[in-house]
Amino acid sequence: MSCYGRACTIWPRTIELLDAVDMAERLMQLGVVTRSGLHFHEGRRVKGGIMYGSRMDKLGDTFYKFALHLRQRLTEEQLIQALEEFDIKPYFQHRIEGYDIDEAADGQYPITARVRDLAKDEVVEIKTKYLVGADGGKSTVRKLANISFDGEHTKHRWIRMDAVVKTNMPNPRNLNSIDSASHGQILWCPSDSGLTRIGYVFSQKLLEKYGGEEGVTVEVAMEEAKEALSPFELEFERVDWFTIYGIGQRIAGSFCSRDRVFLAGDACHTHSSGSAQGLNTGVHDAINLAWKLALCVQGIGKKALLDSYDAERRPLVQQVIDNDKTISMLISGQYPSRFEGRKEHTREILTEWFEDINMQLFTLGLGISYPLNIVNFEDPGPSRATVNPGERAPDVYLTKLGTGDPIRLQSILKNDGKFSIVLFAGNPGYTQPSIASVKTALAAPDSFTALFPKRVFKWFTIPSVFGNGGQEALGLTPVGTVYLDESVKAHEIYGVDPRRGAIIVFRPDSWVGTVVSMDGSGVERLKQYFGRILELT
Repeated sequence: MSCYGRACTIWPRTIELLDAVDMAERLMQLGVVTRSGLHFHEGRRVKGGIMYGSRMDKLGDTFYKFALHLRQRLTEEQLIQALEEFDIKPYFQHRIEGYDIDEAADGQYPITARVRDLAKDEVVEIKTKYLVGADGGKSTVRKLANISFDGEHTKHRWIRMDAVVKTNMPNPRNLNSIDSASHGQILWCPSDSGLTRIGYVFSQKLLEKYGGEEGVTVEVAMEEAKEALSPFELEFERVDWFTIYGIGQRIAGSFCSRDRVFLAGDACHTHSSGSAQGLNTGVHDAINLAWKLALCVQGIGKKALLDSYDAERRPLVQQVIDNDKTISMLISGQYPSRFEGRKEHTREILTEWFEDINMQLFTLGLGISYPLNIVNFEDPGPSRATVNPGERAPDVYLTKLGTGDPIRLQSILKNDGKFSIVLFAGNPGYTQPSIASVKTALAAPDSFTALFPKRVFKWFTIPSVFGNGGQEALGLTPVGTVYLDESVKAHEIYGVDPRRGAIIVFRPDSWVGTVVSMDGSGVERLKQYFGRILELT
């Protein structure tokens, strides 16, 4: 049996985040996408199942109206190749055995990590500014940092397997689900290389039937899968991987220790694969931490910026875990405490759960927002947009100058560790004086652009008019790169009045940082905003 398996589903918001670091396209070349799914009960298509994976064409302000399915090892291989293209060499067969932090000894590199080279059986010392434990649910880094891992481990057991199969199930290359009287709700997920991920509940009755987990062979897994899929037929041509595992939900007491050691992914949270949140949540952790860490490593970001990692991610991870407790119990045919007294079958309650639009958007990542804090600052003045700080940036088509080619807003907000400052300039016939006042304020010797490193800012101006050139469209020299919003769609989605405009700051990870007025006072507000998170030059 190969060492593949593990996570294989990437939801829309995660694909957006991967696209921002130039990884989405290379993963899509290897994986398979699903745009919809079917749910079956007693051989008939019915309402229910994995609702968030169905009719994804109806999703709103994203262009990734699909899920991407690719086995985790292939995802990791692509990440490794991308690192090597930047001459970054990953080291494998190394294990951390301990670390010390001594701020006084070396302010630049206060951490000394002791790492064993397993190939040579030698311990080497590595000095570093920060240490990130992304080393799985049994994280050594978490244990060394004495961070608690609180939660529970249930008695539920599930089977997961990757196989090449034949079936008479309709649309078998969709993300489907099937109600089974004996095996819970069945997961049917197409994956790369013609494989299908099949998942089902392995009940206590089945465990007793086979004498415990030790008796669950690949042959057993196949036979029970055939029974679970009934009345549909299922024929196995090849099984590449299978596992039986227990369900547990745990979260680290902190995602950071001593302001230097951080946890991400399974190292700080574990849960079932009931709604495919593990890999997706881990990517969100990594993206959130990476740009903040990059700025601090360069001496640009303040400590408060790193503090926001735990403050933003832990509440959301807790919500993932709370949701997972409910989902995993319902899939296993049991009633969570919140549904005590309900008489319907658990599959009906699960359908009700997944029909909630807020639950769907949270699961897909598109509904994930961060609270107001130093990075998500709400200007106390009058509202200039309907999008709020801490919310995901909606995507929309803009137009390139000259060629008239469409370009997505998120594609210009690439995650290169820089803040994107965008002037939604509206109709210059109304807003030209405001744009001029912005330019004057930016040119002042005490402007924030003179106080903070210029390399952390990207500038864009988006007027809601047609034009043959940036200066011609605006009536004055533009600020940064100009893209056109001829249809006024971008201004509408962001709730910006074309007669007044607004300045929107996008964080490097394309969540909205702050919204201010497009004038000199707005520029002053930006100085206050960046002064909270960046060091002076």
